[in-house]
Amino acid sequence: MAALAWPASVHGLLGTVVLFTDRLLLGRYHADAIGSMQIAGPLLWSVFGVFGAFAVGVLAVVGRAAGAGDAARLRRTVRAALACALLVGGAVGAAGWLLRGPLALFLGSGDATSEAVRTLARDYLTVVFPATPLHFAGVAAVTALQAMGDTRTPLRIGLVSGLVNLGVGWVLIYGRFGAPALGVTGAAIGTAAAFAVEAALALAALRARVPPARGAAPPEWRALLRVSLPAFGERALYHVGFLSFAALIGRLGDVAMAAHQSLLAVESLGFIGAEAFGVAGGALVAQKLGARRPDDAAACGWIATGLGVAVLTAVGLVFLVFARPLVSIFTTDPAVIELGTACLRVAAVAQPLMAACAALGGALRGAGDTRSPLVTAIVGPIVVRLTATYLLAFEMGLGLLGVWIGSTIDWVVRTVWLALLFRRGRWRSVEV
Repeated sequence: MAALAWPASVHGLLGTVVLFTDRLLLGRYHADAIGSMQIAGPLLWSVFGVFGAFAVGVLAVVGRAAGAGDAARLRRTVRAALACALLVGGAVGAAGWLLRGPLALFLGSGDATSEAVRTLARDYLTVVFPATPLHFAGVAAVTALQAMGDTRTPLRIGLVSGLVNLGVGWVLIYGRFGAPALGVTGAAIGTAAAFAVEAALALAALRARVPPARGAAPPEWRALLRVSLPAFGERALYHVGFLSFAALIGRLGDVAMAAHQSLLAVESLGFIGAEAFGVAGGALVAQKLGARRPDDAAACGWIATGLGVAVLTAVGLVFLVFARPLVSIFTTDPAVIELGTACLRVAAVAQPLMAACAALGGALRGAGDTRSPLVTAIVGPIVVRLTATYLLAFEMGLGLLGVWIGSTIDWVVRTVWLALLFRRGRWRSVEV
């Protein structure tokens, strides 16, 4: 479990570092350039996150076939997964490209947002949306490799594609080595190039392990859709809750918003670690069920949870002890530091709970049970988090501190809920 989890964790950390560095390059280029990413960045994150839900089906179905040693089904499933990725990616890319203007206007319609910033956001989306099929193909191939128990190859692929993103972006943003200085468009070309490299390398690695299949694969199509559709609903609900949650924070004022952004940057380290154990647990649960070893699958789920809780407890202790220095990395404003320090100490308590949710949710998805996480997404982020946040932050006057206490209550409820569902064991009988 640890051998699978640490490369997945580093892979996620690498993506975060690239994201920060990419924004740093644009920030040094022009203020409007980095401002445009406040429109394009969240939009692409939400679109790719929701419509990339097919990867959940890939993890469960490919993992089952790999665990069962069914080479024929494995080939058919990989073929169906790649075809699904290209179809979904093509549809999302085309729709996004056609609607890039209205979307930029909708997300940047405030009076304080200039037309120049919206124009730059449209320029970025004009380049990135057509590359969506490549991105989704890369996601499908990487997920298939992870489902087969290989998380190191995706790590190496992520390293190469990240370097391509930064290298091409640096050259084209600033116009190095005789290239034109394209600014935001240069950053977008770097992102598209990274998508292409990731897809090419992941597909090559997958082809080396799984020879291509021929002919139709209707059972695998149905299995992928059956598992992925509830995951699509779960992610859609999550992003609705996320946007509503962000809207509540936006009502707390500039100091709270600045502190919250600093806290998100710090907490992303814990979130990446938690997700890594979800990937590792989901892959091994799928493989053990494919091998007809449900007791071992259950053990894998609990081991992933225990390891995740142990690692994130250590992260939480770091947050607790070094709260003020960590927040101070991102701001020098005394008011922001004071508020952020108090909230980060609350976030420290949430870290092991977040790990348990990620590991148990990943185990259920790996088993093909995506309906339980869907219900959890309704109960947790939509009902519990929004209600608790509103009551604590506004009705009780706790402000941003109430927001982070409310989110921690959400993690408590989700942890208990998912633990009970996993212990009940109905996931053992799910067919994919």
